[in-house]
Amino acid sequence: MFFVVACFFFPRPMCELLHLKVPDPIIWVRTSGMLLFIISVFYIPAALDPFRYRATAIMHIIPSRACGSSFFLYSVLARGQEAGFLSIALVDLFFGVMSAIFLFLAFRTGQAPVTGASRG
Repeated sequence: MFFVVACFFFPRPMCELLHLKVPDPIIWVRTSGMLLFIISVFYIPAALDPFRYRATAIMHIIPSRACGSSFFLYSVLARGQEAGFLSIALVDLFFGVMSAIFLFLAFRTGQAPVTGASRG
């Protein structure tokens, strides 16, 4: 949520932190923050119960994290975009890999953990 808050409420300092040119109009940075927030909200049900929302849990990784990190890596390494976008790519890649590992382990066990809410 750091990127969401920073992009939406502090777009200029966020661009400076990432060593990116500040776009004109700056509303595009705020829009990115808003869209990240919306996407994040859609993943909450799958994060709470990946067995019930299996498809959403998988889409959190592929295509979301995989495409996001690939896009920014390609943009910087092959298309010459600003190096500040690498930090976005690496954050997406890190969370994508970690999510994939934990989701694989959860699905491999084949059962959802028992929580207070599911005991009834």
